[in-house]
Amino acid sequence: MKTRSIRLFILSIIATVSLCPVARAVSEASGVGWTGVRSRHFLVLGQAGEGEARRVAMGLEQYRAAFARLLPVEHFDPSVPTIVIVFRDDLEYAPFKPLYRGQTASGVAGYFQPGDEVNYITLAADGEGARRGPSSTLLHEYTHLLVNNYFRLAPLWLAEGLAEYYSTARLSDDKKRLTLGRPVKQRAQALSLQPLLPLAELFAINNESPQYFEQAKRGLFYAQSWALVHYLLNGGGGARRGQLARYLALLSEGTPDREAFRQAFETDLEGMAAELSTYVRRAGYLARDENFERPLDFDAELRAQPLSEADALAHLGDLLLQSRRPEEAEVCLRRALERDPAHAAAHISLGILRLRQNRLEEARQHLGKAISADPQNHLALYHYADVLQREGLGMDLSDVSVRGFEEKTRLIRAALRRAIELAPSFLESYRLLATVELERGLGPEEAEALLRHALALAPRRHELTLLLAQTRSDKGEFAAARELAENAARQGSDPVVREQARKVLALIAVREERAARLKTQAEEEARLAASTRVATQPCDMPDPGPQYKKLRFDGEQVCGQLKSIECEDEGVVLLIEAGGRSLRLRAEAFNLVRFVTYTTAVKGRVACGARDPAVLVLVTYRRRKDGKTEFDGVPVAVEFIPQEWER
Repeated sequence: MKTRSIRLFILSIIATVSLCPVARAVSEASGVGWTGVRSRHFLVLGQAGEGEARRVAMGLEQYRAAFARLLPVEHFDPSVPTIVIVFRDDLEYAPFKPLYRGQTASGVAGYFQPGDEVNYITLAADGEGARRGPSSTLLHEYTHLLVNNYFRLAPLWLAEGLAEYYSTARLSDDKKRLTLGRPVKQRAQALSLQPLLPLAELFAINNESPQYFEQAKRGLFYAQSWALVHYLLNGGGGARRGQLARYLALLSEGTPDREAFRQAFETDLEGMAAELSTYVRRAGYLARDENFERPLDFDAELRAQPLSEADALAHLGDLLLQSRRPEEAEVCLRRALERDPAHAAAHISLGILRLRQNRLEEARQHLGKAISADPQNHLALYHYADVLQREGLGMDLSDVSVRGFEEKTRLIRAALRRAIELAPSFLESYRLLATVELERGLGPEEAEALLRHALALAPRRHELTLLLAQTRSDKGEFAAARELAENAARQGSDPVVREQARKVLALIAVREERAARLKTQAEEEARLAASTRVATQPCDMPDPGPQYKKLRFDGEQVCGQLKSIECEDEGVVLLIEAGGRSLRLRAEAFNLVRFVTYTTAVKGRVACGARDPAVLVLVTYRRRKDGKTEFDGVPVAVEFIPQEWER
């Protein structure tokens, strides 16, 4: 038995190491010091020393300032931070490179990993692109970030072509001139040795294509993508530069690729292929300069500090988590917590991992520890609220006490409002709080205000527009809701967004049809009952509507003012004032009382607490049979009615 246990222990270690090469890399790198350098817009984590990290941070700030003069503001998203990880060499970098069909992608000098909460740029100080200099690799990946901010689903040829084109950008010594479009010798040489791909084939290559991931094939893809972008920006004296911007705008609005190409460039793929072939054959690849009146402004105040081993492990674990490599991420994150059990960032990432695995209780525990360790961390608060919200989905509300529901709602709101206060530009907090207000709140007004603020920060986030459409639909503003959803469907290039838009439009149509049907039914029944109506209960409605049923509930009835709803651990007490007297009615459980409303002044979920001002109600109740005098009876139903019904 003992021998078998030892074997199982050894096998488990072997399995873990073979599953996660990162574990070995982290162990071997544990003695290597990491440095963090923070600038105005970036956090650079350097394994190659403080000097290299400073150089990267300074260079990024310079080029960000340069690109900000040339590109639309939509390219620069302040809501998502950017972390750059610079590994000491390609050997240290290898375990963290992207995977292709389970294997490390070959020929990768750096890569960009986008996310809703953080963007990562990774590269090695002496990576495989060293012959062009690490700054070229850095600018290549930074261009991916700028393209992703503007248009997340840009065609791969365009994204890589732009990244290659801008990777050669260079600032003059006086920081007043930016040179763009310098020839990339490696790409020009590849084009001189191989025939060009048909443009239809080039445009069809995606992230899963062998031409993109296999080193023997990717050279031509990168070279031709670079050449096509170079031609569109510089060829013919820049005649097609504006057309390229038009093409990108059409694609981002959801125009099909071929149609966008035809509209923007006023030619077909064959015609453009002929122009590109001529351009490549001449191999001019002229650069152009952008001149500025004064030196570029950038933040030169860099703050550097050593990173603890726990800090480095937590960042590497989060990188792997964002790269969809959960098993390897967990190895790093657990090792970070071994070194620092109260490490907030490691707890946050592990909480997110558990959330994705639907292990909500464990996720809540990790995120609670993160908040305790760092109460100012907006991500910890946001994800903690997300866990609490998801815990309520799919639950049988009859098993949840009113007090428990309201307390959890209070915790969710408090966490999200604090997250917004700490990070006003972080969009996900607005989105989740708006969702909470729609699902748990008393109306869509606050949800609409939150969404409008978020859309002012990020007008291209069409999923926020669709959520806003739902709030307008909840308010019965169907025309406005439909316009918002149709705009999102028309402008959204993401198929997921378009499918969501289709569902929202269908929901709006159903709600509008139901509202029209109820209105027609109410008007008809009101006309039929107007001449024969006999009042049979207190504060009866003057003109019966479709919901009206004479004596719909059995029991004694009283018309009065509801002053408060007192929630106890077991039961609920209603305080009613009617005819100069007060009634205290108690039910064993909240869900044993029927609540009905005939007025728009009361809508949504009925909450515990005082009603200020008090509201007019018709209460049906039964007198107590046990002789106790503390309460006047057991409430059966509470009907909220307009003031004009009182008689």
